[in-house]
Amino acid sequence: MNKPLPPAKFKQIRPPNENYTYFEDKGAHPFVHDAIGFELVNASWLADFALLAYGNEDFIRRFFKLSGLTDAGFRFTFFSRETTQCFVAHNGEFVVVSLRGTEIDNFRGALTDWLRNFELLPVSDDSGGRVHEGFKRDIKAVWQQLKDHLQPLLGSGTRTLWITGHSLGAALATLAAERAARDGQFAVQGVYTYGSPRVGDDGFKQAYATHGLDARTFRFVNNVDVVPKLPPVDLYKHVGQLKFIDRDGHLHLDMADEADAVEPDLLKRLRGRGRALLENLFGLTIPAPFANHAPIYYATHIWNNVP
Repeated sequence: MNKPLPPAKFKQIRPPNENYTYFEDKGAHPFVHDAIGFELVNASWLADFALLAYGNEDFIRRFFKLSGLTDAGFRFTFFSRETTQCFVAHNGEFVVVSLRGTEIDNFRGALTDWLRNFELLPVSDDSGGRVHEGFKRDIKAVWQQLKDHLQPLLGSGTRTLWITGHSLGAALATLAAERAARDGQFAVQGVYTYGSPRVGDDGFKQAYATHGLDARTFRFVNNVDVVPKLPPVDLYKHVGQLKFIDRDGHLHLDMADEADAVEPDLLKRLRGRGRALLENLFGLTIPAPFANHAPIYYATHIWNNVP
């Protein structure tokens, strides 16, 4: 039975989502911790982890318990430095790093996050390429803490490492994966991102592939979600393998470019949407290019595609 999609209204789709059932049927669909290549069940789990990252520490703890993860032996550690929040969850088999996207309920935090998005000029990075200045600053703020925390969890070699995030969190997940492979010398088993903007230039894309990450990274785009179109393609390139969700919620696993599936006049249809976007504050429907970006839609669509 499919999960219903909430209406495209601000209060119903803004994260974190208290009415969403996290990790539903996890017993019937266990995480495949040693999967090599794409695994749809893992995509569903990691979409839930990415959605959960929008909550504060108490929220995450509550839903770990409600979903049964705590009783199943999962533990988590919450990190918050400057504008960057994330958590690391683990059991005896695998570790998940989940990075939070743009804040919604905290106005000051949301403003700071959005200002990061407009720091568009690519800057040099230790990867050897150039990356988005704001995204680089955000991952740098928390990386050393993450690295120090991951070393004992992964040192024995018995756990696999998975990295995930939605929106801004997806961009940071991409940068974290490259740092994990290069600086941490960690074996990254999989990177699953949802509604990710572009992160780096051709040099970064090449470095990412050199670490073997491109084949282990799966980039989900929900229909006409506008965020994956940003920043401009002339400066930035996507990494990883595209997994596209069409307007009917069907998942396409072997598509080279989402532009092949969406209406070609997307940017034209975005003109004049500013007024409609503001009207959503009064409970009206959010335009599809923005509503499609909601993390609950990613998580719900992917769960509905699991056999």
